[in-house]
Amino acid sequence: MIIVRKFQPEDFSSVIEIEKKVFDEHDPFYYMKFYETCSEGFLVAEFDGIVAGFVVGYRVSEKTGRIFSLAVNPEYQNLGIGGALLNEIMRLLRENKVYEVVLEVRQSNTRAKRFYERYGFYVAGISERYYNDGENAYLMKIRLRY
Repeated sequence: MIIVRKFQPEDFSSVIEIEKKVFDEHDPFYYMKFYETCSEGFLVAEFDGIVAGFVVGYRVSEKTGRIFSLAVNPEYQNLGIGGALLNEIMRLLRENKVYEVVLEVRQSNTRAKRFYERYGFYVAGISERYYNDGENAYLMKIRLRY
């Protein structure tokens, strides 16, 4: 059973463990800053009581939201956890009157790109040398329906 809920400080070690398994790009203390500044959009997903994934999303302007990160522990992928997290953050952004959501995906991460496309995101551009290693990112967007 998947339960999506707000991040709590005791989830920090689980989030960092997932981050390192999936990305290993972000300074772990970004997540504590997100908790302090945009806790409404910092969610975790529990699967059978274990934190198996997380998402961070927030408003960047009056009508635009951004998903900074969405990750699922590889041991728990393909169980619907990513979709549950994405649906919930989109619901929260919609409640906050956001009309468009943006995110970045590594060009080499075709699996993530396809995942977001299944939910209606489209490639709107390329952010050159976006990642620390110099790889480009797809800038993906979706317009929310009301």
